[in-house]
This record gives sequence, C-alpha cells and structure tokens, in this order.
Amino acid sequence: MIAAATLAAATLVLFPPRRAAAFEAPRVMTGHPLDRVVAGANRLFALSGTEVRTFDGNGETLGRCAGFAPPPQKERRAALGGLDAEEALRAAGLPDDDSTPEAEEALEDEGLGPRRRTRPPSDGGILPRALATSEASDVVWIATSSGVFRGDENGCLPAGLDGRDLLLVAAAGGTLVAATDNLLFMRAAGVDQAGNGSRSDGDSDDGASFTVIAGLTERPRALALGADGAAIVADDDGVLVIGGDGATGRILDRPTDAVVVCGGVALALADDGVYRWTPGTAPVRTSDRPPVRAIACGPLGEARWIGTGLGVWTSPEGGTWTERTETLGRRVAGAATLGERVWLAIDSSLVELAPTADEGAAARRSPGRSFMAEVGAGLAPIPTHRLVAPTLPWPEITALLGVARTPDRRSWQVMMLLTFPLGRAAGRHADPTTVAAESARRDQSLAREQIDLGAEAGPNDDQVDDSEREARLDSVRQEREALR
Repeated sequence: MIAAATLAAATLVLFPPRRAAAFEAPRVMTGHPLDRVVAGANRLFALSGTEVRTFDGNGETLGRCAGFAPPPQKERRAALGGLDAEEALRAAGLPDDDSTPEAEEALEDEGLGPRRRTRPPSDGGILPRALATSEASDVVWIATSSGVFRGDENGCLPAGLDGRDLLLVAAAGGTLVAATDNLLFMRAAGVDQAGNGSRSDGDSDDGASFTVIAGLTERPRALALGADGAAIVADDDGVLVIGGDGATGRILDRPTDAVVVCGGVALALADDGVYRWTPGTAPVRTSDRPPVRAIACGPLGEARWIGTGLGVWTSPEGGTWTERTETLGRRVAGAATLGERVWLAIDSSLVELAPTADEGAAARRSPGRSFMAEVGAGLAPIPTHRLVAPTLPWPEITALLGVARTPDRRSWQVMMLLTFPLGRAAGRHADPTTVAAESARRDQSLAREQIDLGAEAGPNDDQVDDSEREARLDSVRQEREALR
C-alpha cells in the first residue's frame, strides 16, 4: 500500500492537473502548426507549412497563398478564321491524317485538337522559409527556396531574386534585405532600376532591383534592419552589421541565433546572455538568456520585448525577464504585436495574449528565473549560475553500514539508498535560488548608490566632504566585488 501511494504521489508530481488557459481562445485553427507570425500596419501574417495566411486585426482570416510559382504563361489561341486541323498539319509538314505526338503539338500550337493533360506539379516545389513586414505597410515579404515573394490577402507574386535559395528576409522603412547561406542582398528604399528614386515605400516592387552588398562566411541564423538602415546578421560567430555600402563590422563575437530591432534599439539572444545596443554603440550584456528561441517587439510597458519558445517571457527593458503564467509548458513558435494587441502562434492556433492581464507576475516571479540587468559603472552582471538549483533531479545518496553478530558468526551489511527529488519539499532545504536573487538585488542597490556617489555634488551636497564621498565609493566597490 505504501508503494502504491508513493507511486501515485510521484505521478501527480510528474503530471500535474492542467489549469484552464488564462488567455483568450484561439481565433483561428490551421491544419498545420504555425511556424512564424509577423505583423504589419493592420494585418497579421502567419507561416503554416507551405502556405502563408493573412488575418485582420481581430484574428479573422482574410486570405492565403498556398502555391509559390511564377505567373502562368498565356495560352496560345487560334486566330479567327484560322486553319482547320488538316491544313495545320500540312503547314507543319505532316500528313493530314497524322496522329503522332508531333502532330498533337502542332494542333495545340494552333489552338486545335484536344488539350493535352497538364503535368502535375513536381514534388520539389517552391518552399516558403521566412516572413518579414514593415510597420508602415500591409504586405508581407516571403523568403522562399526560389526568391522573394510579395503577399497580402489577395495572394503572392514573385518580387525578385528568382532561383535564389533564400533563408531569411527583413524589411523596415521601405528597405528590404534577404540572405542565402553565403550572400546578403539589399533593395534600398526610393530607388528603381534606373536610379530615379521612384519608390518611397516598401509596398511596390515595380522595377525593384536587388544588389549583393556582402558575402557571408557563416550560415545566417537571424536577420534584421537597424535604425540606421544597416543590416544586422546573427550567425554562429556572433553579430555582423553591414551598411548599404557593404561596410562590414563584427560587433559581437559570441554565437547568436535571434535578433530584433524595436524602436531603434536592437536586442540579440547569444549563447551566454542577452545583448542590447543602438547604432554606433557596442552591445552591452543586459542579462542571462531566458529559455527562449525567438524574440519580438511588444507594446510599450512591461511587455516591450517578448521572448517565445517553451512558454512566453516578457521584459520592459531587455534586462529583467518574467515568465508568463498563461503559457506555462506551451510550445510558442512566435509573437507579433498589432497596435496594443499581442498575438501568439501556439501549435496550430493564433491566440491573443493580454500584455497587462498578468500584472501580479512580477510579485510571483520565481527568484531562480529572474534575470537582472547590468547596472553600475563597468561591472558585469553578478554571476548567479553557481547558486541556481540544478534542473535535473539529481538523487540524494544515503549509505548505511551495519554489523550483525551471532554466537556462530559475524556479518557486515551495507545498504545504499537513492532518493530522487521529484517534487519540492517546502522547508526541507534552503533554496539556493533565493540566495541568488537576493545577491542580485543587493548588487543592483549598491550599483545605484555607486552611480549617485560618482555624480557631481549637487547644491544640497555641500556638507559632504570629498574624502568621505571617496571612502563611501570605495566601500561600495569593495562590497560589489565581494558579491562576485
């Protein structure tokens, strides 16, 4: 009975009852899981398998494009009063009763005879890979295995780079960039093929011309456009910034797989943390990396940055991340913001998330999952990895040694007990994550004090002697160093 009860308790720990979702029900269900979702001025676009769907601001489906191919060729039609079948065959140098495939082709060219059965599309069709939109337009740019396509609720058409196997695309302010595994292409705003400056937005592709602006030594993992119009490429070597003139500079030398620009500020997810910068400045590490794979822009406030992966994490400044309770344990492929509304791609559903619906999340935030931003002069964020509890349930080992004595013999007994902590026993052990969070908070408080003391003395600080100020500064520095 004890074993059965223990097994039942372990089962409840491993598989807790699922709570009802705290966010809105799906607005749309698709037959294939959603891979990406982006937002334009008034439209949402989602990639689902081999099709791109268009939604309005309420999540209602407006249209889709499921086939990516060049425009169909016009059929040949016979002129009025043209030749009959026998005359057409004789004109082609064939007997008037010929029934060979050559005769069928000659008749079809003249619009005569039975129409030949069209060939089914080949298995190796054009595959969509990535989406990009601009905040000022309601079109989506699609990177495919054969060039860039331009789409909206009315369908999709080729927009350049035909035959190029593209991996990524990014758009902003009328500028469009696309990347293969080794080349980066750009189509600048306001320039047509003749250089007449006829285009001023990103909607039109008439006369569009892409040019190669740089070669890539590593396969790109993410692509964005900075506030200055430079392309930002993330790869396994770090982050490259490439200007329209081809000037290239590597600003980060750590493997990076996600980057986004929101309000002129860029944020990147590297393997060792989150980095933030603006054009012309070096990236600054703001926090440890939350367990997310992608990042998107959100509305101003607590959800300015939205990370998605296993659940959803939000941050107001890219330094302190909070896990949303509504999506715990859910696979979230991406997020997009349309106005003040945030939409999530969860499995085969498009779901709305209220950015301010979980206002108490900061108070309920797990200390072990808090990622504190860098604050202070010159010191990196306090390292807390050594204080965070392991994610794997490492067993506790207990060894017992016993001696048995009888009139006839003596024996030794050794027993080893392995205890796997499948659940948390409150109060049994001190939680190291609490120590980590408290150390980070103390370091942040000292950093603010250091900044205040390092500033010039104000009108009310005349009574504070310079030597006293220096002594207090030295004391704060020493305490911050001790925390490390």
